[in-house]
Amino acid sequence: MKKKVIFVTKALWIGGIETALVNLLNNFDYENYDITLLVLKAELDMKDKVNSKCRLIIIDREQTVTFNDVYKYQRLYHLTEETDNPSILHSAMMWAVPAIKWAENRLYIRYIRDLLKNEHFDAAIIYSDVVAEAAIRAVNADKYLMFYHHGAMRHVYHDKIAYKKCNKIIAVSENQAMELRKFVPKYENKIITIHNLTDVDGIRAKAAEPTFEKFDKAKLNIVSVGRVSHEKGMDLAVKACAKLVKDGFANVCWWIVGDGPAMPEVKKTVSELNMEEYVNLVGMKENPYPYIKQADLYVQPSRFESFGLTIKEAMILDKPILSTDTLGAKEIIQNQKNCIICSCDEFDLAQNIKKIIDSSQLFNDI
Repeated sequence: MKKKVIFVTKALWIGGIETALVNLLNNFDYENYDITLLVLKAELDMKDKVNSKCRLIIIDREQTVTFNDVYKYQRLYHLTEETDNPSILHSAMMWAVPAIKWAENRLYIRYIRDLLKNEHFDAAIIYSDVVAEAAIRAVNADKYLMFYHHGAMRHVYHDKIAYKKCNKIIAVSENQAMELRKFVPKYENKIITIHNLTDVDGIRAKAAEPTFEKFDKAKLNIVSVGRVSHEKGMDLAVKACAKLVKDGFANVCWWIVGDGPAMPEVKKTVSELNMEEYVNLVGMKENPYPYIKQADLYVQPSRFESFGLTIKEAMILDKPILSTDTLGAKEIIQNQKNCIICSCDEFDLAQNIKKIIDSSQLFNDI
C-alpha cells in the first residue's frame, strides 16, 4: 500500500525555494508514494513544472495564512503610544487584535479542513515554515516535518507551536542548522539538515536555450538572479555597479534577473544613480539559466541566504562566483577555487569586482 504524503507550501511563484520543491517532487518515487501538494496562495508560475502524478490542491480564497501579520498589528499597536491619551486605545488593541487574528485563522483553517475532507496522511511536509500554523492545525497526519528556509534568524517569526508539534525541523544547510539550534535550543534534537536538490542535467539543457537579450561580449557581463526582495540585496548590486562606474570601471553591464516586492525601490535606485546604461532589470524569467551561462561573473548580493540555490546553479554552469557572506554561501562555496566571499555591502562587492577585473590571474583562478 502506498504511503500518503502531503506537502504544504505558500505559493508556486518563481523562486529558489519553489524550484527546490519542484525538483524534490519530480524526483519522488510515485510507485510507492501517493503525493499531494497543497498550495495556500494562488500564485502558480511553476505549476506546470510539477510532476503530473502529484495531486495539486490550490486554496483559492484570499486569507492570511501565517502569523507574520502579527508584526503589522504590533506596529499599529505601538502607534497608539503617540497619542495624548493612549490608554483606551491600548486596551482596545490589546483585546481586539488577538481576537481578530484568532478568529481569522480559525475560519481559514476550517476552510482548509473542509476542502481536504479530513483526509488522513502518513506524513505532512511543511515546505514553507511561514504556513506551519495552517498546516499543523488543518492537515490530519501521523507525522509533521517542517523545512526551514530562512537565513536571518533574528528577522523572522519563530513559530514555537510548530516547533513543538513537528517531529523533525529540516534546515537546508549545516550552517543554518547550527544557527537554528542556538535560537531554539529546546528543539535542537529535532533539527536535521537536508540540502536542496538541483537538477544538474536539466539546468545544463535549459542553459543552452536562447535569450531575447543580446550580451555585449566587449563588456564585463555580471549576472545576479533572484527574487527582488530586501533579503536578496539587488539594491546592493545597483549601488555596487554605480561604485564601479564612478571609479572608472565603466565597461560593465549588470543583468538582474527576477522580480518581487522590492522592484520599485530597485528601479528608483537605478534612476537616482543614473545606472540605466549599466544595469538591465530583465524581470522574472521562467528560465534564467541562459543568462547565467553567458555571464563573465555571477554575483549573489544577498543579505540573508539559507542555502543559495542560484550559487549552486552557477557552479553547475562553471561560472566564477562572487557572493556576500551568508550562511548558505559559506557552506556551498567552502573550498571551491572558483568562488569568492565578500562582506554584505556595495563597497566590498565593488572592491572585489575591481580586483577580479584588475587581475587576469585572479579572474582565471576563479
